[in-house]
Amino acid sequence: MSELKNINGRFCESDYEYALISFFENEGWSYLSGNDVTREYKRDVLIDEDLKEYLSDSYSYLSESEINRLIDSIKLIGAETDFATLHKFYKLVVDGFNFQLDNGETIIIDLINFEKNKTLNNIFKVVNQLSIEYINNGKAENRRPDILLYINGIPVCVMELKNPSDSNTTIHDAWEQINIRYWRDLPHLLHYCPLACISDGVKTRLGTVRAPYEH
Repeated sequence: MSELKNINGRFCESDYEYALISFFENEGWSYLSGNDVTREYKRDVLIDEDLKEYLSDSYSYLSESEINRLIDSIKLIGAETDFATLHKFYKLVVDGFNFQLDNGETIIIDLINFEKNKTLNNIFKVVNQLSIEYINNGKAENRRPDILLYINGIPVCVMELKNPSDSNTTIHDAWEQINIRYWRDLPHLLHYCPLACISDGVKTRLGTVRAPYEH
């Protein structure tokens, strides 16, 4: 794992970020810079090529058109509220996606393989500084989560880090970033992302993206 650099008596948040990425790499996750994520639009939060690769490897009988239709269904998922959309997608991940093949047969597609002896089918990626577009008063703006954890092209955890040497920022600030600003500006990310992790290098907390700070 890389070490934090001490510059004028202070550590840099970016070094903490890369040290954490190194930890995930040591655990078998692949690193991908947000600048290198292939997307059609900057608003997109799924990694289509990973999801296609996983589905092709795990369900070799699916045609290309069926895979594309399945991915489109995931992208168009919605409910009456943003939280209801997250809950709906979470159930699809846990219980499986009821998908109708071109021949009319309905099968269950596991978007993440939870079987211990088959987890090699999953594609694990840690992505940092992915610029995600949103609209604010008719103007396109961007937010960049520090780290996103992806399984099979689906963001499952958002991580916000604070400089471990800056006494003016706390993990509560990181919680506010996710629970207030991201829900306001990036609900299209959090529709898929059930987990939130906040850390300053000393204190680290894990919860859901809707959990109150004390939880």
